[in-house]
Amino acid sequence: MEEVFVILECSPQLKPVVGQKFQSLDFAFAFYDVYARTVGFDTRKQGMRKAADGVTTWYSVVCNRKGNKRSNEEDDVNARSGFTIKRRRLSKRCGCKASISFKFFSEAGILGYIIQEFKEVHNHYIMESEHQQFMTLNRKLEDVHHKFILDCSKANIGPTLTFKVLKEILGGFERVRCNVGDIRNTSQDIKAYANGCDVQMVLDDMAKKKELSDAFTYHYEVNDANQLVSLFWCDGLMKRNYHMFGDIVAFDSTYSTNRYCMIFTPFTGKDNHRKPVTFAAGLVCNEKIGAFGWLFKHFVECMGVAPKMIVTDQDLGMRAAIQEVLVGTRHRWCMWHIMHKLASKVPGRLLRDEDFKKEFNASVWSDLLEPDEFEEEWNGVIERYELEDVDWLNTLYEYIQMWITAYFRDFPLASDSVPIIATRANLVELYLYFNNALDFQRNSRTKLDYNDATSVPIIATKLGFEKHAATIYTDNMIDTYKLGDSRRNSYSVSHDKSEDSYSCDCKLFGRQKYCNSRWMKTPIVKAVHGLFDVTVDTRSTVDDRQTVSNQGISLFYGFIRRFETDIDVLRAFVGGLEELGNSLQAGTPPTSAFEKRRMIEEFYGMPRPEVVEVHPPDVVKTKGHASSSASRLISKREKAIKEATRPLRRCKACDELGHHDSRNCPMLKEMENEK
Repeated sequence: MEEVFVILECSPQLKPVVGQKFQSLDFAFAFYDVYARTVGFDTRKQGMRKAADGVTTWYSVVCNRKGNKRSNEEDDVNARSGFTIKRRRLSKRCGCKASISFKFFSEAGILGYIIQEFKEVHNHYIMESEHQQFMTLNRKLEDVHHKFILDCSKANIGPTLTFKVLKEILGGFERVRCNVGDIRNTSQDIKAYANGCDVQMVLDDMAKKKELSDAFTYHYEVNDANQLVSLFWCDGLMKRNYHMFGDIVAFDSTYSTNRYCMIFTPFTGKDNHRKPVTFAAGLVCNEKIGAFGWLFKHFVECMGVAPKMIVTDQDLGMRAAIQEVLVGTRHRWCMWHIMHKLASKVPGRLLRDEDFKKEFNASVWSDLLEPDEFEEEWNGVIERYELEDVDWLNTLYEYIQMWITAYFRDFPLASDSVPIIATRANLVELYLYFNNALDFQRNSRTKLDYNDATSVPIIATKLGFEKHAATIYTDNMIDTYKLGDSRRNSYSVSHDKSEDSYSCDCKLFGRQKYCNSRWMKTPIVKAVHGLFDVTVDTRSTVDDRQTVSNQGISLFYGFIRRFETDIDVLRAFVGGLEELGNSLQAGTPPTSAFEKRRMIEEFYGMPRPEVVEVHPPDVVKTKGHASSSASRLISKREKAIKEATRPLRRCKACDELGHHDSRNCPMLKEMENEK
């Protein structure tokens, strides 16, 4: 490669001069960064010296292309062996000698730093102007970036989407001044802030909520090492919703919601709008009877009454725990979990058979079949499609009373749980994501209540009883009633005045309980478990400082949009805003590191504890854990085959190329054995 010598040209005011003095190292670094950014090269801090009293006496800053990449011998050996390098680590270093050094001085009581040496010649060409946006010096996250990234993280928006939105807000890639990697690093800083103390932060926040409201309940268990084993929590509004709509509870064990692989277990149901409503939540480290029994016990103690029916998957531990704790509660298996497995259990030829799908779904999902009618339909499907030898279907048939709709005609179907997807989240993030999802769920219900209070329902007939029903029942329930039978068949509804009861030939009248008070509009709905006498504080927790901050942001964007068509007015506005901010700023401005830490504390809404009493659990292995399939022992032959397909790497201990590193180096083991 031809050697080049490049001397950079710029304004004399920006070019460093030997002997130039600065008040502090920060001013010196800032001056050299401005010079480097202007002419188009990156810098890095190379070395420093300190005196005995801790004062920095010398500091060197170099071009980031100084030095050379380490030997490529390992890559060459692997390439000759036919291995593909999985991660090619590129290097910008080409031996550039450009640098600057600053030396501490003290003259007549004046302290500062002076440029001791300045080498301005580079051995590489300066990057083009369109590439300079990717320079490290031009990629600096300001407070506005940190605020936006933290807000996106709170909404569970990933780095890539955050970068795209930031680009649209700021008006171009060159104005973002960061890349996806920088945003991802900030997200990692958020996680690192709570590293090792995330459980304690959650428990401290729950303790504060308990002090503010007696209706808030939480329980937790730890092992001998003071590591969290299980956690249960429920607030006052959840309790009130359970007493209003908790006749049927769906208990779902959700995996891959946190970095510890703890099983997230929300208790959910349906409200009077037929929408999901959350009653409580828990975390456990295993799927044994004791863990689920512990959750069910605290759930019943918290609510004061057990649900009439609980819907779960086919987990045997759950079933045993329900039989042990929820004695009077009917247990049903979740239809979704069962039907989700159907494609992997039946012969492949039937997956493309639309007639089979229609007949099978019609038998298991039908609201109109009696149990004996269902068994007849089931046996007919099994015989017609030759499924007598499918063990999975035979086993399901033995437990038809646990999941078939025909055996649960007096209960509506259960609901979905709160959606949370955060596979790498610590427990504080999971806790925040759950609270945000819960707020969305509650806001959606409030909106439906508003629609019921202000909207005029659409009725199908001019009958007086339908008009009256539209005034007392929620719109979603009225809409379900209007759908009726899809085949447009006619059925008779009977009213027994002596018992004040209703019945219908289609059986939906009893199953969906159309006249049940739980489907009434919120102001007149009657609780299924009786009234829950507690004062629930539903006021917003937004403080005055946040309110004023949001008002300022709104005003800023409003004026920007108003003035953006006139560049002179826009410059005057920005200049006046900067002048006002500088005049209001008292004392020395806080460092960027301090501001970043403060923003992260605001993101979590809770301080990092000084003393950690309850520690995070180890990564647990469950049925839903990805590593469960890799739990079997691997033979020596399989190990040898696997090793032969791996590229070589250099061990730092013995300096040999092989399939080991310094942690399992054979030479080190031999030396230890000799001792």
